[in-house]
Amino acid sequence: MGGPAAYRQLAGLPLWVGLLALAACERSSEAEMRSVLEGWAPIGETLSFEVQRGCAAGLFQLVDARISSSMPVATSAPEAAIVLRRQGAVAIDDIRVTPQAAIEGLIGVDRASGMRMRMAGLEARACMDDEIRAAFAAALTAPRAVLMVGRDHGIVALMDAEAGVLVAAMGAE
Repeated sequence: MGGPAAYRQLAGLPLWVGLLALAACERSSEAEMRSVLEGWAPIGETLSFEVQRGCAAGLFQLVDARISSSMPVATSAPEAAIVLRRQGAVAIDDIRVTPQAAIEGLIGVDRASGMRMRMAGLEARACMDDEIRAAFAAALTAPRAVLMVGRDHGIVALMDAEAGVLVAAMGAE
C-alpha cells in the first residue's frame, strides 16, 4: 500500500481501519523477528533494530556460537537447497566459504530460493542503521560466519561468533 491514491482511499474510512491498514504495511516487529531467531541460535540483548514499510533489520548479541537443534544445518549449497525445500529453513555452516559465497552457491543450485534470500538482504539495507549495516557487511565476508535462511519468514541472518552477534534482515515478502 502506498502513494497518494492509497491514502485517499483510506480517508473515507474510520480512523481505526486506516491505522490498521497502515500498520499492516510494517514488515515485522522486533518481537516477531526475535521469536524466529531464538529458534535458530541463542540470542541475548537487542543491540539495534529498525523497521520500515518494506523491511526490517536487527542486530542481536549472540549468547554463544551454537546453532539451535531445531535449525537444520547443511555443509554445502546443494545440501542446503534440499533442506530448505523440505524444511523451510537452513543454516549453511561451511568454514571453507563466507556467507556471501554460500548465498552465491545457493543461487547456483536453487536460483529462486537463493535470489529470494539475496533480495531479503538487499531490500533490508534501507532499514539498516550504520551499526546494523556495518555488522551485516562484516559478517557477510567473515570466513567463520554462518548463513541462516528462513524461506517462510523471508529472513536471512548471519551468525558471526567472532564478533559475538547475529544480524538479521527481512525484505519485502
